[in-house]
Amino acid sequence: MSRLYWPIGLVGTLMLGVVGIGAEAPTTAPMPRVVPVAPADKDITADVKAWSTDKYVSPPTKFRAGHVTPRKLDAKAIAKTDVGFTVQLPSKAPIPTPTVHKGKVYVSGGFHSKEFYCFDAGTGALVWAIDLDDDGPSAAVVDDGVAVFNTESCTIFAVDSETGKQLWSHFLGDPLTSTPTIANGVVYTSYPAAGGGEIQNNIDEKPEPAPKQNGKPEPPVPPPAPPAKAIEKLSPPCSHVLIALELKTGKILWQRWLESDVMSSPIAVDKDVYCTSFGGVVYKFAQKDGEVLSAVRTRATSAPVVVDGEVFLTRRTDNGKDGPQETSIAWSPSSGAQRSTGKAKDAVYLDEKVQRGSEQAKMAKALDAGNGFAAGAPANANPGAGYANVGQGNVCTMQAFQGSRVLHMGGKNFNCMGDQIVCNDPKTGKELWSHKLDGDLKKDGGFLGAPPAAAGGHLIMTTLKGDVMRMDGDGKIVKKWETKSPSRFQAAVEGGRIYVGTQDGKLICIDTGDKTLTGWSCWGGNAAHTGIGTTK
Repeated sequence: MSRLYWPIGLVGTLMLGVVGIGAEAPTTAPMPRVVPVAPADKDITADVKAWSTDKYVSPPTKFRAGHVTPRKLDAKAIAKTDVGFTVQLPSKAPIPTPTVHKGKVYVSGGFHSKEFYCFDAGTGALVWAIDLDDDGPSAAVVDDGVAVFNTESCTIFAVDSETGKQLWSHFLGDPLTSTPTIANGVVYTSYPAAGGGEIQNNIDEKPEPAPKQNGKPEPPVPPPAPPAKAIEKLSPPCSHVLIALELKTGKILWQRWLESDVMSSPIAVDKDVYCTSFGGVVYKFAQKDGEVLSAVRTRATSAPVVVDGEVFLTRRTDNGKDGPQETSIAWSPSSGAQRSTGKAKDAVYLDEKVQRGSEQAKMAKALDAGNGFAAGAPANANPGAGYANVGQGNVCTMQAFQGSRVLHMGGKNFNCMGDQIVCNDPKTGKELWSHKLDGDLKKDGGFLGAPPAAAGGHLIMTTLKGDVMRMDGDGKIVKKWETKSPSRFQAAVEGGRIYVGTQDGKLICIDTGDKTLTGWSCWGGNAAHTGIGTTK
């Protein structure tokens, strides 16, 4: 599909003060400006609540539908291996985390593909495949017979998980860089407000009331009064929207403004939905109606994990002058209190200058160009927020960004911080152990390992080197598989099998033979992306 850039004049200076851009998005976006480092902490709950009042324009509500058609896959693409199977997908582009559900594995065809696939989780046999009218499918979530995924450009699709038949879709906006979430029959995702939908309620007019009808001849109608003065609504200082959609129908349930895009994915916990933005804001909304419960600008750098009411995440703690530093923290949405749960680490993996010169940046530039972004991410994406906070602002690297997201398991927190897997005591912040990964952070760019998955009380790690590791809770490597295919995405683990998406377009299945390794079906562990593992 050809790129369609929507002017953002309808939402005023939609991103002024966020990325310092003008009033309209050019067809080819210039290099985004870098946003100054945000204040260390600022409660903006009142501001976020105000954005949803009648004072401001409402988000778009009208979206055109996308389309899917069946496709085939050459049988030679599927190969048996000594430990499972490998599928070489045609695009040979980065494959995000696979999703396993009821004996099937669902996987994107790759960043610059317009394909989505479903395979038998045990044999690798093709179950169904579809062509999409947009490219860059994200990781999927599956529940109640429905598989849902975004495409970078520019549509959320819901398809029958058994057949691949389209159930509903919405062209939300270009580009989409987060993965959807499902909880309690509702889908949550984010999109750029100026990326394709129709901004609503920009003008409120007060029409004259119609003449009363009482069954009797009406007196002559006097000349109409002058029209009431149009009330032009303000535009919030926001570039993106969080939307809640009914799983079965795609009906819009509610929407809320966000100052920048959601990092990785929304997180659904109990009756709430949380998200971290690329601008470093952590939001908490009520799942039922989108009520704004809290919002804090805290330079957050990963999606949250919520345990007993505390929100675990990582954030920048540098002064903005001496290079990025990142620390693990716990934050209380109710009190606003924050405490450290790990020591600060120099974070060149968040440094924009370093990242722009890395091998990842070179690959990202080529991938973006293949998807129509030769001049860089469009202003709609608000890439300046990503560059300033986490060092990434390409469309593909924003879609792929997972950060140092915490895994909580057995009373401990585990995460990959650049080139180290770290285990901390979440109560005291004491570092219990760390494991160094092979690679060159500055040269390679990004992270040398993806966030760990949890299964059977063990960690499952994928690495840029191409290793898949099984580690126990004390950091001992129990088993290592050398796939020779680099990966930047978290693994899925179900029924003793590990499923990995690679940078060179492969779906790899490793059958460990150990059925205790199970329970991590997709990115974040489940369709709600809670990030909590069990020790059994």
